Amino acid sequence: MNRQILYPLNRFFTKNWVFNCTRLPTRLLHSQSSYINTRHVGSHLSLGRVSLDQRYVKCNSRRFFGSLVRSSQGEFSTKYVHSPSIYQIFLLLKKDNVRQGVTRFFSTSLMRKHGQGDQHQQGDSQNPEEEPGKDGGWVTILPWVMLAVFYLLAAGSDPTPETTWTTFYREMLSTGEVERLEVPSSQDKVYVFLHRGAVVGGKEVLTHGPHFVFSIASLDSFEKKMASAQADLHIASHDFVPVRYRTTNELLFTALSAALSIAVLGLVWYWLFGRGTKGGNKSGGIMGMNPFANYIKAKPTVVMPGGGKGISFKDVAGMEEAKCEVMEFVDYLKSPARYSELGAKIPKGALLVGPPGTGKTLLAKAVATEADVPFLTMAGSDFVEVFGGVGSARVRDLFGRARKLAPCILYIDEVDAIGRSRSSNSMGGHSEQESTLNQLLVEMDGMNTMEGVVMLASTNRHDILDQALLRPGRFDRLISIDLPTLIERQAIFEVHLKKLSLKTLVKAFSKTLAELTPGNSGADIANICNEAALHAARMNEKTVDKRNFEYAVERVIAGMEKKTQTMSPEERHIVAFHEAGHALVGWMLEHTDPLLKLSIVPRTNATLGYAQYLPSDNKLYSTEQLFDRMCMALGGRAAEAKIFQRVTTGAEDDLRKVTDMAYKQVVTFGMNPRVGNISFPVRKPSEPTKKFYSDKLAKLMDEEVRILIRKAFLTTNTIIEENLDKLNALAHELLTKEVLSYDDVAAVLGPCPYGDKRVRFNSQDGESKSQSLFTT
Repeated sequence: MNRQILYPLNRFFTKNWVFNCTRLPTRLLHSQSSYINTRHVGSHLSLGRVSLDQRYVKCNSRRFFGSLVRSSQGEFSTKYVHSPSIYQIFLLLKKDNVRQGVTRFFSTSLMRKHGQGDQHQQGDSQNPEEEPGKDGGWVTILPWVMLAVFYLLAAGSDPTPETTWTTFYREMLSTGEVERLEVPSSQDKVYVFLHRGAVVGGKEVLTHGPHFVFSIASLDSFEKKMASAQADLHIASHDFVPVRYRTTNELLFTALSAALSIAVLGLVWYWLFGRGTKGGNKSGGIMGMNPFANYIKAKPTVVMPGGGKGISFKDVAGMEEAKCEVMEFVDYLKSPARYSELGAKIPKGALLVGPPGTGKTLLAKAVATEADVPFLTMAGSDFVEVFGGVGSARVRDLFGRARKLAPCILYIDEVDAIGRSRSSNSMGGHSEQESTLNQLLVEMDGMNTMEGVVMLASTNRHDILDQALLRPGRFDRLISIDLPTLIERQAIFEVHLKKLSLKTLVKAFSKTLAELTPGNSGADIANICNEAALHAARMNEKTVDKRNFEYAVERVIAGMEKKTQTMSPEERHIVAFHEAGHALVGWMLEHTDPLLKLSIVPRTNATLGYAQYLPSDNKLYSTEQLFDRMCMALGGRAAEAKIFQRVTTGAEDDLRKVTDMAYKQVVTFGMNPRVGNISFPVRKPSEPTKKFYSDKLAKLMDEEVRILIRKAFLTTNTIIEENLDKLNALAHELLTKEVLSYDDVAAVLGPCPYGDKRVRFNSQDGESKSQSLFTT
């Protein structure tokens, strides 16, 4: 045992103690059962400057320590060595047997100090030279330093009130109140010193100057202006106001202010960044500090295998083809040897594309659960930062972490934020997005290998992605996830309906709801199920039934009913005939969608009424089908014009749809004989100057679109005139009930000329059964 260990024990005993500690006898240095542990003595016993209870101080040392420390038979033992003048006391602690309970007898500031230091050494810090609480002084010192600097800067600023030459001439110079003028070295202002007792603006001046200051354009102009003013006041030349030119050390003050400002910024810099890197990352930055370390690091969400129950492929209904493709990546990561033996190379990446809400991110979450390998995910916007170069650094850091965790899956959501196509007019430099994209291209298929790292990404705008990102070797596969079909919607509904407390079986609702929601994404379906459950809860119902789903479908499609908004009688008549015109024309035509509901109840999506139809899942439309749809859309405008002999703004949305269908037939689909079998993209409002054809051809297209819309309106108007009595009857029925179902419309209009358009659903026993969801 080193003798130096004994020395710190002496300094814990101070004058408040009635004992002193001297050198330990040599015979105790070789003790096998006990040793001196000054660190534990300091931290646990805290032998510091204390005021002991008087009854213990008056006692002798043997009695005092005997009342605190157990005998040598216990965990602690005391040994005493007597001398003629003082006691020599040594506390011997058995190795690895420190009893912290003794600290209750010695509660001092020194105990807290050593206790904190010992805890720090036992903590996670790997830097023993770093003292805890040392940086705490900055919290106290820094505000005072900043306050002092701001005070000095404020003191150095000019507190003299400003005035103008006119006020100076009228209220000071002309009244003889000016004692002298001073021009500083900057020669851009003049300080005014007034006589003691002078009165300016009704106030007497009792302080020393300068009292006012005004700005001047130049010294020469000021001197000429001053001489002319005094001559106009008939002041003799020997009585002119004296003008002094002083040389102030403004340059020194400016340098001092700048130095103090830099010092304050340096203190703030060190306080914010230096403390976190001290003793840690010694590389990079100034004096071993890297203040941007937190900015350039990627912060992905890492899902490790066995991290808990997540989303599996069973929870992802529909998109069976997409699941099959991503399952190949999962299988490769689970058993790569099977592929390598055959010489196969797994694709390095896959890009998930599709409309919003179709389940791209959900599929990536399922891959994370099924792969049983580390899964790293970041959003494309996380790479974008205000500092230049941060995006590239984060890409490097992300792929570096992925390689360390290989085999793993790396997923970037909304990759179009950094993968947008590079432009040729970079104005002499690359943008931050382009540099981030370049780094992504290098990491995916550059000199550094990505062995064991599978890249997944998703986007809604794959058409704007850079072509270098889509080539084989980076995103080898393009997995398209479209809007769900009827069968897929039914499967999605069954997944979400299982979580609800239903009145009947799940399959009793899934088929019907799938028929009612064509064109809806998986997110829309989830929203419908949630709205149905919320409506049932608001109605204090125990289960979710058909009425709740009716409400949910209507709310998602048309919004909530506006019960507080009332229409005038004239508006109700116009809306009723408008919606009746839609229903009547659609009833009389062959290629129109089945009618579900007719309503004139105002909704929150700014509609005063609506007719709900059931669109089909057809992907192909003929010219006749598109023409009938245009006629049905124009039914409301034609009914208004026929009944009221005027039109309103209620047909705005209908006209927009009709115009869009007409232009697509002529410009894009090649369905016009005069234009021919050519296809051009429809000009977008965001690109009004972008043209793909000549002005002559554009004029011809506009003329053909106008002819097609006129033909559709004439056909619609003919149907309205031939069935005017049915239109009146349907409108009055709608005014009476406000909401009509398919059966109500059929009772007024009679049988459909082209067969029953009632929506057909499959019953539970598999037989075809006609019914309407809105029939009570």
